Amino acid sequence: MNFLQRTPFFRLLLPLIIGIVTYQYLEFADWTLYVLFGSSLAFVVVPLFLRNADLEYRFRWLFGCGVFLFLISLAYFLSLQKEDKAKFSHLDTKGIFRVEIAEAPVEKAKSYLCEVKVLKFYGDGEWLDAHGNAILYVQKDSASSNLLFGDRLMVEAEFKKPPGAENPAGFNYAAYLKRQGIAATCYLPSGSWQKTDHNQSFSIRRLADITRNKLLEIYRDFNIEGDEFAVLAALTLGYTDALQPDLRASYSASGAMHILSVSGLHVGIVYVVIAFLLGFLNKSQRQKVIKTILITLFLWIYAFLTGLSPSVVRATLMFTFVAIGTSLERKSQIYNTIFMSAFFMLLVNPNFLFDVSFQLSYAAVLSIVFFQHPISNLFPTQNKALLWLRDLLAVSVAAQLGTVPFTLYYFHQFPNYFLLTNLVAIPLSTLVIYLAIGLLFVSFIPYLSVAVAFLLKWSLWLLNFLIVGIENLPHAVSAVSFDFRQMTFVLVALFCVSAYFYTKKFAPLFAGLSAILMVSLFGLQIKYETLNSKKLIVYSGQKFTHVNFIDRSRNFVYTTDSAELQRIAGSFWKSHKMDKAVSIDKTSWYSDGYAYFGGKRILILNEDIWRKKAVSPPLYVDYLIIGNKLKPKINQLIENVRPGKIIVDKSISEWYTENIRQICKERNIPFYSVAEKGAYILNFTD
Repeated sequence: MNFLQRTPFFRLLLPLIIGIVTYQYLEFADWTLYVLFGSSLAFVVVPLFLRNADLEYRFRWLFGCGVFLFLISLAYFLSLQKEDKAKFSHLDTKGIFRVEIAEAPVEKAKSYLCEVKVLKFYGDGEWLDAHGNAILYVQKDSASSNLLFGDRLMVEAEFKKPPGAENPAGFNYAAYLKRQGIAATCYLPSGSWQKTDHNQSFSIRRLADITRNKLLEIYRDFNIEGDEFAVLAALTLGYTDALQPDLRASYSASGAMHILSVSGLHVGIVYVVIAFLLGFLNKSQRQKVIKTILITLFLWIYAFLTGLSPSVVRATLMFTFVAIGTSLERKSQIYNTIFMSAFFMLLVNPNFLFDVSFQLSYAAVLSIVFFQHPISNLFPTQNKALLWLRDLLAVSVAAQLGTVPFTLYYFHQFPNYFLLTNLVAIPLSTLVIYLAIGLLFVSFIPYLSVAVAFLLKWSLWLLNFLIVGIENLPHAVSAVSFDFRQMTFVLVALFCVSAYFYTKKFAPLFAGLSAILMVSLFGLQIKYETLNSKKLIVYSGQKFTHVNFIDRSRNFVYTTDSAELQRIAGSFWKSHKMDKAVSIDKTSWYSDGYAYFGGKRILILNEDIWRKKAVSPPLYVDYLIIGNKLKPKINQLIENVRPGKIIVDKSISEWYTENIRQICKERNIPFYSVAEKGAYILNFTD
């Protein structure tokens, strides 16, 4: 029996994925969808009426094609329905809305992030039906600190479409929120909203949030605080709000970020613990059924406590199938189980396919299942300690093989000490989960609970200490970047080379080596394009001015906040294989705001230049960049500086930007607003 015959859900999953991807890039008319559904139904039904054995054999492919076409059509339809539900009914309309908080508020530096669903809109003197989900950033004050899941608010607001990718290779926030079912964002200052009531109806999500908060309070009651609390909450309950940016960076750089995202590792540990505790229920088939029911129940309770996140749900679904297969004394076909869980997850929400954690999770699981045993067999041993060490390293290497194409594409870095990290992180995180479960069970027993809490706290401290230590080792991270083409061909190469070791045939090996060659050629192409580039980029920052001068691979920057610039431009620099950014002050062609670059005269307006007010004779420049939070009197400025084009960055207020636009229109000066159109990019080599 071949692979396809043993994994029917792979054959069902493939057309589902094709349909979801098709929806993203092709727009079908309604009648086209009806034709596809009708054709698929005909292909399925026709073979049922064939009575001739010869005809039935000749047209046996019709049923499979019908199912394949039906699943493509179904996936397209589900994606369409998901997007229709996410549409916001009163976008860019200022008015009064009634909204309900649909998730627990998340504390930010200066606001509370609240995901809300819109219930009503007040217009034309009456309350109108409204629909759509949005993100509200509510200004911090004494009232907003008391907001809870299920609260209903009256808000005076104007919901706007979230920004897309404003910078080259930047994060597309609008696309991300759209796939989360959110179509609008809004900032609410104090005094622009009022709590009206609270949704009293039963909600499993609200109950999960309340329960999780009570469990978090148990941790706090035992004086587990700071980074230890943040890691414990993330590791066991999926609560990541307490994680500080520097701690996140340490876990990411060391290759341990996966343990902070509750997923298959954590659900697997819970499964093993519960199966062990219920091990006495193995004496009869009836007891085994009871054991399976209890294991499944505990697994879903754990998923419930972690907020029913997609990663936990898919892992819980997989282990549910494993538990059922075990109770029936059938060896679970692990590949089919994995594909089955993915199939049902995508039926529930097709947008899970584009979730990075979804891709990484399935890549890791499939890679571990396929590669772990071959890697382990390379190092045979009978010593139990060495056996444990070998298996742990084999799992780590196998997981990295499957996930590295995705991590290099999305994160542009590779943790060089991932093996060392996993030797530390996996045993300690497993111990932490065991101790946390124990603490929750014995929290009411005075002396025992204090002892468990003490061990738990010091285990967390040791875990954080070792992770930060690994991050600080020399060359802990390599900056390596793949584009989408390279990621795709690396995955093809991985699949083909794996097929060669499985079949021992030359064709898949040749295809795999060809794919690796293509990856190298694409890398050379990117480097060649960079070595022939000369660009000026005015980035879209939040409140600061960032100007990038790119001369081949040399990378010069003018910035008033280097941390923000690294955040918004770092991916672009890495993906184009550029040198490390250096300050423009260290060049011979720039002085105090004036630059001569690519044969063009460029002026970056700053406080010192603006303070001079008058220049005689007038200064002629090709590009005038207005930023640095200045409030220039544009008429006076243009009398002294005669620009060929004016570029206004995002640090300039909306009122001043509009004023500059109007003056430019009157004087026939080309104008560009970074706040409206995103980063300004000028290619000198075009």
